Amino acid sequence: MRIARDGEVLEFHFHENGDPALIALDFGEKKLSEHFFLEEMMEAVEVCLETGESQSAYFTLTHLGSRKHYEVLIEQHDEDEVLAIVKEITKKKQRENELIEYYDLLQNIYEGTATTTGTDYLDQLTHQLSKALKADYTAICLIDTRKDLLETVSINFAGSKVDNVVWDLEDSPFEQVLEHSYLEIKQGFKNKFPEFELNKGHIFNGFIGVPLYYNHMFGEPIGFMFALYEQALVLGKHNEKILQIFSARAAAELERVEGQKKLEYSENRFKALYNNTPAFFSSTNKVGVVIEVGDYFLEKTGYIRREVIGRKAIEFLTPQSQKVGLKILPKFIKRGYCKDVALEFVKKNGQIMEMMMSATTIRDDRGRFVKNIMNLNDVTHLRRVERELRKSEERVIHAANRYQSLFDNSPVGIIIHTDGIIKHVNAETIRLARGNSIYDFIGKKALSFVHPESKAVAQERIDKIYQTKSPHRNEQKFLCVDGSVIEVEAMGTLIDYEGKPSVQIAFYDISDRKNAERRILERDKELERLNESLARQNNQLEEFAHIASHNLRAPITNMLSLIKIREVDPSLATQEFVWDNLGKTVRNLDETIIELNDVVKTSWELDKQRKELHFQEVLERILNNIVDQIAKANAEFVIDFTLSAIFYPKIYLESILQNLVTNAIKYRDPKRNAVIKINTWEKNGRGYLSIEDNGLGIDLDMHGSKLFGLRRTFHANSDARGVGLFITKAQIESLGGGIKVESQVGKGTKFIIDFGTLS
Repeated sequence: MRIARDGEVLEFHFHENGDPALIALDFGEKKLSEHFFLEEMMEAVEVCLETGESQSAYFTLTHLGSRKHYEVLIEQHDEDEVLAIVKEITKKKQRENELIEYYDLLQNIYEGTATTTGTDYLDQLTHQLSKALKADYTAICLIDTRKDLLETVSINFAGSKVDNVVWDLEDSPFEQVLEHSYLEIKQGFKNKFPEFELNKGHIFNGFIGVPLYYNHMFGEPIGFMFALYEQALVLGKHNEKILQIFSARAAAELERVEGQKKLEYSENRFKALYNNTPAFFSSTNKVGVVIEVGDYFLEKTGYIRREVIGRKAIEFLTPQSQKVGLKILPKFIKRGYCKDVALEFVKKNGQIMEMMMSATTIRDDRGRFVKNIMNLNDVTHLRRVERELRKSEERVIHAANRYQSLFDNSPVGIIIHTDGIIKHVNAETIRLARGNSIYDFIGKKALSFVHPESKAVAQERIDKIYQTKSPHRNEQKFLCVDGSVIEVEAMGTLIDYEGKPSVQIAFYDISDRKNAERRILERDKELERLNESLARQNNQLEEFAHIASHNLRAPITNMLSLIKIREVDPSLATQEFVWDNLGKTVRNLDETIIELNDVVKTSWELDKQRKELHFQEVLERILNNIVDQIAKANAEFVIDFTLSAIFYPKIYLESILQNLVTNAIKYRDPKRNAVIKINTWEKNGRGYLSIEDNGLGIDLDMHGSKLFGLRRTFHANSDARGVGLFITKAQIESLGGGIKVESQVGKGTKFIIDFGTLS
């Protein structure tokens, strides 16, 4: 449309498949002010003419009962006129409204549950779900497979919370919900499940439901979430998505509550063990001040808790033992543990107890210090007996105690198995393997804790130990009790256990080390890719420098020569000759500088943000821009986008397609109509694009090595500049891809682009 300053439409044109709603407006010789809904468009025209800047405006029409939305792009034509392009954006507007709906829904969920947890949180979820789906009845159910029952954890009926109930699993819709992942019954729910408890006191017609999982990928279903309607179900556009959002939040909270229960149970067990175990347990802070002490400790030493808490642990030792403690302190701080340190402890009544101390430093998940835990074993009586026994017997007893202490308190996991069946494990094994007690291991096959990928290696290690009777070390993946996987380094040794040849496996977690190694390998690969990219850019820079020096020097030399001619012969004819040729030379120089600037922009392009692009949309945009060229060439396009989309920088994909398509048209064979075939596909995780024409073709034997060079042309075409293919190759290779060409003179040319890996 061409519009005057006063809003009069001076000229307008419709697309051949024009919008009937716009055609019905009849803009001919009318002013925008005649339509109240074009007020914003009129204001945009005035602003555009005032500022000279492009403007946008929007309006809405109702045509044949449907609301349609439009966007107007306005550009200044001259001092008193603008040009306007009107395009329909109804679908875009609908998508924006859908996003607003989703945002409002998520905001309502957040605001309704932000200050609650546990059952209150779940009750808020069912309440919010009833509002979001306009349902009469919403509920969250959990499965008790041992009793074949469904137990509700939250119910909302008619906008209010009601008491939880128990239903028979067999008569419920759970199995069908699980089978379909999302079950929707428009009407007749009562007829489909007549024995379901809810249908005995109410009449429900509509139903929607989804299963609940702790882990969506691998977990077993824990129950389901559903909504019921007394009337027939009115299908909402987003019912399934809304229910999925609510079910995910419900499952996450249920899992959090379950985890909290397990944590509390674990903490209670630890406290009971700490206080009730017949061992001298105590804990200190970083500087050795006692912060916790077990009941057994107080009972046997005669102190009360306030006499111990707040004092340094070393104060309870004899002066000689204090020296021992100070001596081992640096090693303890460095290692984070110590074992079987002989000390003399002074009881409240002044008596000396001979003790064996083991200690370890506890750190949180981030490696930050929490506390030191110490265990003092009272060996006073043992020492008295040992001193009375012969030295040989003393050594045997001492060695036995040291071995047991080492096994129990070893910083590495230890598993002993006989004939492949686990007989004994230490505490570190239970910790590393995320177990609860030794009964998670005793009696089970040792290989059942080995990841399938490592079973062959583990079996080979065991066979070698029995055959060579020598220790054997290897790395493998270890399956924990909870199903998680850690990477370990394991050392196997042949021992005698309960009179039978057995294998003792000592192992420790090397997951962090292996992850670090993998990260290093990934960084090495990234550096290699960067080096390749730098090498390509260096080659391009060298070629650019060569072309720049050659192509810029020639016109400058020509200009200097013309000036000298004028100085020698200042006649009018000579001046006309000089000025005419200077003009041509300057225009050529300007053209060369523009081309070199395009090359520089391509080589150092910063805007390489990848986004999902659909080939069809990008190609249509390009073809719309070269309609005249297509028409003059009478070009036919054969398109097969098997690979429909790719993550790629938008400016690069448009440039690559436009260069290759316009080249195919530019170098067509004048004896036949141009046929251009464009295909995309995926192979071995990589994306490919080919553009094939039936044009003049290129002699690759003669020009193949120079095909992608700057300012290289191979046909007597006045439009040829030798820049497009250079830029295309630079763009593709800068993102790790490649391009190759197949061509025969007189038959045509085919360019094949490898975009690289798609992930």
